[in-house]
Amino acid sequence: MNWLLIGLIVFVAFAGLMTFALCRAARLGDEQAARLDAERRAAQQREEERP
Repeated sequence: MNWLLIGLIVFVAFAGLMTFALCRAARLGDEQAARLDAERRAAQQREEERP
């Protein structure tokens, strides 16, 4: 097999893997931000309900 073709296949596989990893990290970051926001709102509500 041609070395250029092997390099191209490796590059495309690596680029796809990095794209998948970045999308997963972004999704996890969004989920964590939403969880922290909900936690902050709940704490604020508890603080407001306190006598």
